[in-house]
Amino acid sequence: MGQKIDQFTESLRLKLTAASENLDSLKAKIDGKVDDAEQDVRARLDEVKGRIDEGKASVAAANSRIKNWVDAKKAATDEQISAWKTQLEVDRLEDRAVLAEEYALAAREVAAAAIDDAEEASLEAWLARKDADTAAGK
Repeated sequence: MGQKIDQFTESLRLKLTAASENLDSLKAKIDGKVDDAEQDVRARLDEVKGRIDEGKASVAAANSRIKNWVDAKKAATDEQISAWKTQLEVDRLEDRAVLAEEYALAAREVAAAAIDDAEEASLEAWLARKDADTAAGK
């Protein structure tokens, strides 16, 4: 499980870095009043929306795994878990561990999708502001 978490953490770090670099690049173009800045923002927005669309099923499955963990966590009280440990109920403890690991991976997957959502929101906000400023003659 540790290796899976390490791989996913690295993947998440790379995703954050790429999103930051892309937004910084677009910001530099915008600040430099490059004529095709809006076109670049729209192109980037299309890329991000495509990624979001491709990941919808995966995110839905991750949300389902998160719900499974929440339900299992509610069902297993601290007293029950202590009893399982005391009575060495390995199967129950193993099932709980597997669910917890699946929850951890699912939560990371949802977090990665949230990065795309945040990038999409930022790009859409910039376009909306540009439209408002253009209409106001700024």
